[in-house]
Amino acid sequence: MRSGEKAYFDRVAGSFDSGLNVYLKPVGALRVQRRIALFEDYCSLRPGLRILEIGCGTGEYSKALLKLGLSLLATDLSYNMLNIARQKVAGGKGIVFFVSDVDYLPVRGQSLNLVLGNSILHHLDVDNALREIFRVLKKGGRLAFSEPNMLNPHIFLQKKVKFIKKLAGDSPNETAFCRWKLKKILKKNGFKNIFIKPFDFLHPYTPSTLVRAVNRAGLFLEKTPLKEIAGSLFITAEK
Repeated sequence: MRSGEKAYFDRVAGSFDSGLNVYLKPVGALRVQRRIALFEDYCSLRPGLRILEIGCGTGEYSKALLKLGLSLLATDLSYNMLNIARQKVAGGKGIVFFVSDVDYLPVRGQSLNLVLGNSILHHLDVDNALREIFRVLKKGGRLAFSEPNMLNPHIFLQKKVKFIKKLAGDSPNETAFCRWKLKKILKKNGFKNIFIKPFDFLHPYTPSTLVRAVNRAGLFLEKTPLKEIAGSLFITAEK
């Protein structure tokens, strides 16, 4: 499984920002901004914390976190992705990139205040990843992730129907989460004070002319029962 994911992301690295994650378009920038704001709100981000970003990809979130004055370790399975990430923050201080499988992090146990990532857990063996994250966190340390919500109709079809999954450009083994099931998995792996929030109706391929309107509508829907079918889940939990 892991070798297949590595090969896939090595192959798509060059088109990742403009294609799969549209980081170079207004909708992509707004989606990054929203997730960084959630990390700030729920994780008390401040200089001095020991932070690990797993699945940093091409470094878009790494770059945003550095702008907050944070220092961090950032890891990914793909050499090609990390090479792009290094170029984005070239000359920047406060970050160390390294290639690693999340199942076997070369990090001392109980040494980190926070482990975070965007759209990474759904590529992994979740139990193995959470056990390793638990190992490296200090007591009272937190994890924080944004992940796809399986209750979103589009995401459900994209993850469950093979030809749609391939058409969407998904990696071979990725999935999505239902929040109550994920809460059980977090509890099983020792985490407490678990908070999982559905959010985000702003689809990555929203046309630039509609981004503001769709974003406003999405923020309203997040205050209604329809929030359960939002596109993403924001997850935090404590060791």
